[in-house]
Amino acid sequence: MMNLPTYENDHYILNNAEERHEESPESFWIPSREIRESLVPGTLVKLIFSMEVEVGSDEVSVERMWVEVTQTGSGHYVGRLENDPYGSSCVQCDQTVNFMACHVIDVYEEEV
Repeated sequence: MMNLPTYENDHYILNNAEERHEESPESFWIPSREIRESLVPGTLVKLIFSMEVEVGSDEVSVERMWVEVTQTGSGHYVGRLENDPYGSSCVQCDQTVNFMACHVIDVYEEEV
């Protein structure tokens, strides 16, 4: 069983892209469910992190960041964060991130 990040344990959560898309379908685009549910290791995906600015802080920093998929499972993914956030000391580059298809807001496509 995969544990999704929580403020209590990880000092951040991931925003649900499907909910955001339902609220604003014209202005908040996400890849198709088929694409988001068929990711493979090595794929770069963008997720929205809501992070405590500092451990225990009530102040939250929200940033969109790239994560490389490293493992796939039944309905979930494990990835590695590709950069440090600007507004939080609670999340760092190279850390492991557990997420699901509902969290993916973009998939990096190399131009041919």
